[in-house]
Amino acid sequence: MSDCENGSVIGKSVPRIDAYDKATGKAKFVEDYQSQFKNLLHVKVLRSPHAHARLVKIDTSKADALPGVVTTIKGNDIDVPWFYIPYASTYYGNPARDEVIWAGQAVVAVAAESIEIAEQALELMEVEYELLPYVTDQEAAFGPDAIPVVDPSLGIDAGYQGPQAEGPNVLQSYKMTLGDVDTAFKEADVIIEGKFTNDKKSTAAIECNGAVVEYNSDGGITMYTNGCGAHGVVKAKLVSIFPTLTDSNCRVIQPFQGGSFGNRLFPTIEPLAALMALRTKRNCSYVLTRKEMFTSSPSNWPCVTTLKLGAKKDGTLVAEQFKLVENVGASMNNVYDGRLSGSGLLCVYKVPNVVADGYAVSTNTVPCAPYRGLGCPESEWAMENLMNDLADELGMSPVDIRLKNFIKKGEENAYGEKLTSTSVAACLKNVAEAIKFDEPSEQEPGPWRKGKGVAVGGKQNTPLGRAEADVLVHSDGSIELLISCDEQGMGVQTALAQMAATEFQIPFESIKVTRADTGRTPYDNFGASSRTTYTTGNAVIIACQDAIAQLKEAAGRDVGVAAKQVTIRNGSAYIVGSNTEEIPIADLFKPFSFFTQQTWGLLKGTPVRGRGVFCPAPAVEWFGPGHEDGRTPRMWNWYQFSAYAVEIAVNIETGQIKLLKLVSAADTGNPINPKLVEGQIDGGVMMAFGFAVMDGHIYQDGKLVNASFSDYRVPTFLESPLQKDFVRVIEPDALPDGPYGAKGMAESIMIPVGPAIAAAVKQAIGVRPTVMPMTAERILALIKDKEASK
Repeated sequence: MSDCENGSVIGKSVPRIDAYDKATGKAKFVEDYQSQFKNLLHVKVLRSPHAHARLVKIDTSKADALPGVVTTIKGNDIDVPWFYIPYASTYYGNPARDEVIWAGQAVVAVAAESIEIAEQALELMEVEYELLPYVTDQEAAFGPDAIPVVDPSLGIDAGYQGPQAEGPNVLQSYKMTLGDVDTAFKEADVIIEGKFTNDKKSTAAIECNGAVVEYNSDGGITMYTNGCGAHGVVKAKLVSIFPTLTDSNCRVIQPFQGGSFGNRLFPTIEPLAALMALRTKRNCSYVLTRKEMFTSSPSNWPCVTTLKLGAKKDGTLVAEQFKLVENVGASMNNVYDGRLSGSGLLCVYKVPNVVADGYAVSTNTVPCAPYRGLGCPESEWAMENLMNDLADELGMSPVDIRLKNFIKKGEENAYGEKLTSTSVAACLKNVAEAIKFDEPSEQEPGPWRKGKGVAVGGKQNTPLGRAEADVLVHSDGSIELLISCDEQGMGVQTALAQMAATEFQIPFESIKVTRADTGRTPYDNFGASSRTTYTTGNAVIIACQDAIAQLKEAAGRDVGVAAKQVTIRNGSAYIVGSNTEEIPIADLFKPFSFFTQQTWGLLKGTPVRGRGVFCPAPAVEWFGPGHEDGRTPRMWNWYQFSAYAVEIAVNIETGQIKLLKLVSAADTGNPINPKLVEGQIDGGVMMAFGFAVMDGHIYQDGKLVNASFSDYRVPTFLESPLQKDFVRVIEPDALPDGPYGAKGMAESIMIPVGPAIAAAVKQAIGVRPTVMPMTAERILALIKDKEASK
């Protein structure tokens, strides 16, 4: 492969560097490490069948007596300080102490010589429960008279800071005001409002959460885990929990990972796996079953959004008011306050008068965690549906009304932040044109009715902390990139290698990448909020420039010129102002000699190490005295946008929705690798189709009853249109502080899919859905209700 002009491979669709290992089966995932350790114990967990119950009695005597069982652990057996934090059990997956607050919470853990013995031990355990009232719906859980998710007789408040004024299950809230909403609504020519809801969902990732722990002779551990954030999440949490673990004796290695989509951002299994290894002084493996992935690993946080918009006759938005209640499940963490979800309602359109009320509410359901889009697909389901309704009310094109109201680059959003990068208008124009949105669908005989729809979406990027990168220039001239960012299939290590190759102006294939080993690779926080290309990418560029500066200095010293007279490219140092015009980088490294002072200079066998550290500027407070309006010039870091247009067919006899043609456009900043971007569009669109039309939790008697791929529906290739009808568009707008102008884009792809399909459904059958997913049963009910009302 040849590099493009000036040695840059930025913007080139080079092959993924992990493609060979994955295609040939050479890649090792976490469960592949089980075979590497002898005498490996297997951990299994007995889980509550009840949504809310007091633990009256737990008898593990029969299980303890079973040959091959090494130990069992109940919540009250655990004596490390972390396990006494209120509700830590609901957040990180260790056995409950006094009560269980969702069906699927851990009650007892067992470590045994085989999986079969461990599962047999679970069947021998006897647990007596005292059933307590439960609530699975966030609207029912909201309010001062709601059934408490946690039994108040235990004297434990819902949330670390105590219950909020709105009720015992409200963890936190975020409220923001801008302008004079009441007056703006009075002066509006048209007012439109609605209530929109969505179901709880699982990410349904193919790879189950797992960890293999090696117990070391010094009392420490080496953990292999597919959990996110080897440094910033897993190791940081383990060292803070266990007194015997330190930065020096706790090592976390992240092998190849499958997709997570946010599910593994919290250490839901790693603490228990480590506890078992430390308790037994044995190697241990703990991998969730498929059922546990649904019932005991995190879900999304669905929203009930009541939204009201006011506009002038020409479609200009003048007022917005919303109340958003998000269901965070059995999560008792006051980091949730409705801001993440609510941000989607404030980042796309310029509205001069806003009242925003967002709440996070606990329920007796699967705890939540970040899910691709961080609540924005759930909240913007309301905004984009209502924008389409507003266009219908005013007799305007859904495209034109959006173009009129987009926040433009350089303008401020409702928070008071200045927008530095956006191509949402170009994205919308592209998808509308590609699908010929202005031309009505051609109807055909039979039960299928066609329709078209468009929508857009915006997604914040959170300033999520520090990333580091090391670049090693070895004495043979080769380049090795050391990073610790998560690689969950998106191809980020390929993009980072492209950046390093461009900085050194060498072929892309010459870059070796070593990733996510806390014993060797430098700190990175974790991969979330589409931060990795931006944050780790900037760190990689800084590290490369540091290493290049050292090479320039060494080459200049060799020939007696200043470093500024040296250029590093194509594996050599090129020099001006000297009779020596080129020195191969390998020749800058000198062999060891008894007769040469080598305190300075480069030595063979000792690489040059370039260090890069990057952290986005912190947020500016939006709370406390002086911040009564909840506004701030820096709530988030930057924003990504996307647009989506679709033609669908609805079967009026069954309610089934079928994709006919779709166009998805991504605001990427400058794309590092366009083919990787297209891959993210492909995956995001089809995941969003399932999110919008198929997949969702079904609760019965407080229990999740569709906890398997037999009952939990996700899209397959049969639901995807033909490639000729699947169009991808990349719309760059450089992010000023992004690496080569790049920014993340994979999450925003999810957002507009649902509301665009809903608009197409309305065009096809005359009714707009307000509940997501738009299952066949729900669509058929809308059709029947419409017919009954005639």
